[in-house]
Amino acid sequence: MPSDVVDDVVVGAGVVGLTTALLLARGGHRVVVVTAEPVGGGSSGRSAGVVSQLHGTAYRRLSGETARRNAAAYRAMNADGFALLAELLETTGTPHERRDAYLVASRPDGAGRIDDEHLAAHRAGLRLEKLQRADALPFAHFGALRLRDQIRVEPNRLLSTLAIAAHEAGVRIVERERVVDVRVRPQGTSVVETGAAEYEGRHVVLATGTPILDRGLYVLKTAALRMVAVGGTSGSPLLPMLTAIGPDGSTTVAMTPDGRVTAVGQAHPVGVGGSESRRADLVEATLRRFVPDLVRTDAWSGQDYRPFNPIAFVGLLPRGGGAISFASGFDGWGLTQGAAAGIRISRDILGLERPAWATTISRRATGPKSQGTGLVADVRAASARVAGMRRLAPADLTLLREGQGVVHRTDSGPVATSRTGDVIRSVSASCTRAGGVVVWNDLESSWDCPVCGSRFDVDGSVLEGGARGPLRTVATPGAPEATASR
Repeated sequence: MPSDVVDDVVVGAGVVGLTTALLLARGGHRVVVVTAEPVGGGSSGRSAGVVSQLHGTAYRRLSGETARRNAAAYRAMNADGFALLAELLETTGTPHERRDAYLVASRPDGAGRIDDEHLAAHRAGLRLEKLQRADALPFAHFGALRLRDQIRVEPNRLLSTLAIAAHEAGVRIVERERVVDVRVRPQGTSVVETGAAEYEGRHVVLATGTPILDRGLYVLKTAALRMVAVGGTSGSPLLPMLTAIGPDGSTTVAMTPDGRVTAVGQAHPVGVGGSESRRADLVEATLRRFVPDLVRTDAWSGQDYRPFNPIAFVGLLPRGGGAISFASGFDGWGLTQGAAAGIRISRDILGLERPAWATTISRRATGPKSQGTGLVADVRAASARVAGMRRLAPADLTLLREGQGVVHRTDSGPVATSRTGDVIRSVSASCTRAGGVVVWNDLESSWDCPVCGSRFDVDGSVLEGGARGPLRTVATPGAPEATASR
């Protein structure tokens, strides 16, 4: 039986979920937030804490893939999201820093992309300063754009502030409960089911990065991207917030006055391209160009979704009877876009007038070409894994070193075997959502699906993504009983 009956059940406690819940509660609704992780435990909490309207070369991409009115709506959307977060931080007295944000070319061949972004952003209404030489950047660069008066904040502090504001507005937040199903009742209340309880509401908001319900083919409309972060300390002069365009994509760097520095880069499709630890080393190497005395203290990764459209999807989930809203596809810039998504979703649910940008964006459609791009990428990722699989002898598996994982063939299908904490575990290697063959993530010690982006712990339990069921535990051939699968 449902443990609670409310107006709205929000699934996920990142920026999208908490902003939506806060605004709904301020509008008089009874709201419960259900999250698999503690507040701050998802991708929002793993970001660099850059709240900025300068999103790398986003406008350059928009100018080549969508109408100019949509690019202008993207600018207005982010302006509203930025204003909401800025006001929240100011009124609550949450520590944060007002800083200029820069986009820089770290090599001569990136100068043209700087020019293209400047022109495309100007056409969309975002006024960026173009600089041939930025004195605030004490390293070699080949052109820069500047947007003044942006924000850097500790991401967990931002999420904590949102959570406290939501709680004070009457929102109930339930942590460490993963949603496994949603039973939709368009003419009544829908039921959100976790492993521990059920929550009933008139409307459900899926603020989970990607919709956990397979409706609308969003697994084909977005690409799951993993972004690697490196944190450390430095005695170098304080840097502004910057995104550097380089040969391996872009890297965003944020530094605090006390010398703590975070760099996020190496965005890549989940499970594709080899070792995640190696990617962390590449991010560190890039960061050392800006802070040569870096002392690395940590490395981790976060996940976001790149829309093939190319603007984030926000609104009603198809085939949800008008009872389910969702947001997905922020392409690594989820703080301002996530807050804007909360504005759009809450206003729709409360029956308030939409912002003009929301109406403009909602009228664009993902055409067959974009869906085809997603399908080709997914099939290519899955095929690469199947082709590289081989049968391993039991002795090979027992030789796995600590922190290693391997996918291998067995008579019953592909199996994923890992060794962590000196325990050898084996699980089915077939993702429970899309059937893709999982890949070992040596930075996070997880099994990642390159088809849908779902991620699993070494025991098969779901860590992230749209999979609602764990990987099946299987016996490890030849493993000593003390280290067998559990």
